[in-house]
Amino acid sequence: MGNKSIAYRIVLAQLGIALVFAAVCLVAWGRSTAVAALAGGVIGVVTNLYVALQVFGNGAVRSAQKVLQRFYAAEAVKFALTLGLFALGIGVLKLSALPLLGGYGLTLVVYWLALLPIRPTPELN
Repeated sequence: MGNKSIAYRIVLAQLGIALVFAAVCLVAWGRSTAVAALAGGVIGVVTNLYVALQVFGNGAVRSAQKVLQRFYAAEAVKFALTLGLFALGIGVLKLSALPLLGGYGLTLVVYWLALLPIRPTPELN
């Protein structure tokens, strides 16, 4: 499995856990909590998808330095985008912060857990 497909599978897993968490919140605490939880999950999914598209979506790059440059640039934009989306969710939309952070936090946990069994292998031409 290539790095590109791993990145996209992780994003799909994050989307799945965000939907499950939002459904649990809907049943347990109601609609407003579920919306906030889903919004937090979507923040994690959208920002990680952005990084995946920037690093892997623009064609093959042979230079390790170019890949690293793409990664750092994408992570910088991801950081700003994450802050902006949290500000929008909490400040403008007045979503509850705890489920918003919980939904986002679960996407991070999925990312960390998904990478545990993966050992990078050099790709041969």
